[in-house]
Amino acid sequence: MSWVRHFGEWIAGAAAFLGPWGVFFIALADSAFVPLPQGVDALLIAQAIASPEIAYLAAGLGALGSLLGSAALYFLGSRAGLAILGKRVSPDGIQRLRDLVGQWGAALLIPVTMTPIPLPMKPIVLSAGIFQMPLPSFCVAIGLSRFIRYFGVVFLAMRFGDRAMGYAVEHLHLVAVGCALLVAAFIAAHRMSNRWLNRAL
Repeated sequence: MSWVRHFGEWIAGAAAFLGPWGVFFIALADSAFVPLPQGVDALLIAQAIASPEIAYLAAGLGALGSLLGSAALYFLGSRAGLAILGKRVSPDGIQRLRDLVGQWGAALLIPVTMTPIPLPMKPIVLSAGIFQMPLPSFCVAIGLSRFIRYFGVVFLAMRFGDRAMGYAVEHLHLVAVGCALLVAAFIAAHRMSNRWLNRAL
């Protein structure tokens, strides 16, 4: 909707004057309710170029903001998310999301939160709450993925300036390898926990 886009632009403009805390608020808003594709990345690049001494602080605050915003959406999903999701996703799509959450667990969150390519994050986060993904694994997946992404953006910005995102896209295979390794670790942990629970029951 146009008002959401305008509101997002207003938030982005206001946050640009808040330094590292601006990154926090942009990440919080983007993860919770207002889509701002690559808004956090852009602010981090600007922060790393203008004030490199506090750029990693900004990256940490961005990861924290994204985690808190995602957690808010998770709890919304656990309470009323099915009605919200049903307005945007078909019944077949909802069933597919249910199957994916059940099969992959928190590993499902990693590609949409770690890679610089814009991917539909909010339906998956809502689904995590709706289909009762364990909250600890949810938080670890979101927090770790965002931490790696945002600290990586700052590192690249310090080396390549405003070409940082272009460099990341050019070397997307390296991002994909890192993402795949993290996904594999979460899949292994998810399967081991399921086996433990099945034995306990």
